[in-house]
Amino acid sequence: MAQSASSKQTQQVRTMMVEVARTQLAAVTAALKFWGGWVESADRYTKKLSTELNRVDDGGADSKQFVGRVTDLSREYLREMISLPNVAVNHFTSEMERISSPIGKRARRARAKN
Repeated sequence: MAQSASSKQTQQVRTMMVEVARTQLAAVTAALKFWGGWVESADRYTKKLSTELNRVDDGGADSKQFVGRVTDLSREYLREMISLPNVAVNHFTSEMERISSPIGKRARRARAKN
C-alpha cells in the first residue's frame, strides 16, 4: 500500500514537473517571437533608412521628400514595435492552450513488474 501511495506521489510530481517545463518552454518561445520580430523589423527599418540616406547623399531627393519618407518609415517601424507584445502574448496563449489539453491520454496505466 505504501508503495502505491509513493508511486502515486511520484507520478504527480512528474506530471507537475512536465507542466512546469512546458510552461517555461512556451514562455521562452514567446520571448523568441518578440525578439525575433524586433530583429526583423529593425533590419527592414535600417535597410530602408540607409536607402533613403544614400538617395539624399547622391542628390536624388530633396529634403522635403526625404523628411516625409523617413517619417513614414519611422511610423511603420513603431507600428511594428507596438504589435510585438501582442504577437508574443498570442503565441504564449496558444502554446498554453495546446499543452493544457493533451491529445489522447492513455486509457490504461502501465503496471510495475514485481
